[in-house]
Amino acid sequence: MEELVEKAKNDNDAFTQLILEIQNDLYSIAKMRVKSEEQIEDVLQETMLSAYLNLPKLKENKYFKTWIIKILINNCNKSFKHKALVSLENDDIDKYIGSEENHNKELEFEDIISFLNKEEKTILTLYYYLSYTTKEIAEILNKKEGTVTSKISRAKQKIKNKYKGDFE
Repeated sequence: MEELVEKAKNDNDAFTQLILEIQNDLYSIAKMRVKSEEQIEDVLQETMLSAYLNLPKLKENKYFKTWIIKILINNCNKSFKHKALVSLENDDIDKYIGSEENHNKELEFEDIISFLNKEEKTILTLYYYLSYTTKEIAEILNKKEGTVTSKISRAKQKIKNKYKGDFE
């Protein structure tokens, strides 16, 4: 991926290919942070534009994915603040775009973590759904690895408490 990132700094087609490789991860993260499809599309577009404009400033190509996820989370946070000021419709979960298999997996996971706060949802999505390590999550969220591990543990306990008996 590092070579593609370097190429993307000067080549629009390479940038497009780079985005296509990580678009599912970006969508999943955005979906956990904002609810309406319109907001998801907006934050993804803002993220891609910002990444495109600032990619030449990225010093270490190996951190591209971490870097763009940070941009995405910041854009989601801005969108959330904006939503608090403007009344928006609730997301219709049936609008989720993807295969039936991914659709069912997404719905089940989203339903299970729906009551958690945004940070917990993001951490669990990165850890369980997208298979990031606690170290990678700590880098993305600018937190200590121990903090991420604790938040995963606490969120798991909240889920167990909420669904007592359902998973046994």
